Amino acid sequence: MDSESVMKAREDIRKSFLSYPLWTTLGWQDIKQRYRRSVLGPFWITLSLGVTVGMMGVLYAKLFHQDIHLYLPYLASGMVVWSLISAFINESATVFIQSEGIIKQVPMPFGIHVLRMIWRNVIIFFHNMVVVVVVMVVFGANPGWKILLFPLAIVLIVLNGYWVGILLGILGTRFRDIVQIVSNVVQILFFLTPVMWMASSIQHQVWILEYNPLYHVFNIARNGLLGGDVPVRSWEIVLLMTVVGWYLAFRLLVRYRSRIAYWL
Repeated sequence: MDSESVMKAREDIRKSFLSYPLWTTLGWQDIKQRYRRSVLGPFWITLSLGVTVGMMGVLYAKLFHQDIHLYLPYLASGMVVWSLISAFINESATVFIQSEGIIKQVPMPFGIHVLRMIWRNVIIFFHNMVVVVVVMVVFGANPGWKILLFPLAIVLIVLNGYWVGILLGILGTRFRDIVQIVSNVVQILFFLTPVMWMASSIQHQVWILEYNPLYHVFNIARNGLLGGDVPVRSWEIVLLMTVVGWYLAFRLLVRYRSRIAYWL
């Protein structure tokens, strides 16, 4: 790799994180613009999610023969975490395309656009967490000390969201079909990941889960939130995925950073 390109990529990442007043403001503006003149604002998403969890929880608890006191917190936490992860993946493919006007007119680190997308979805995530808290209180879920692992899991999800944003953002800008491909893959992953169904229901097909990276992400987030077992293997896999993902995204940024504006 060219040393000058490496230095520019490093500066892009460094300056993007240091520019937090800018991307946090832009993220808030995105939320305000989306729900302008709305009474509930982003809480419409929270209300919609709450209704969905309530309806699906009662239905699927009967279909899967699960205790609703255990299943509803499981479903609520799964839906909220999935909303965050799927938003990161889907919006990453268009993160630079949506910022085309700014990129062509204002010189700024490309990482700012990724962090803007991440911050916007983190805000929505915290709104949606209201549903999980209410369900956990109503059904008496007590995670104990393991709740301390949940913020660490979210930090790892956000760190992975950054490299996913860089990698898919570059690929989506160069190849516009990536947007549709990513959307379809996310839909498939939803059914392959234990969001609505419990991992224990496929005891004899464990390989389906082991080779699904999102399963391990859910393992560390959901088990921390609900007080399940501490999945050391899942923590190791997610940490490895973070390191490898950042390495690949950095290499892609080094090589194609100067071409992003031209592809737009």
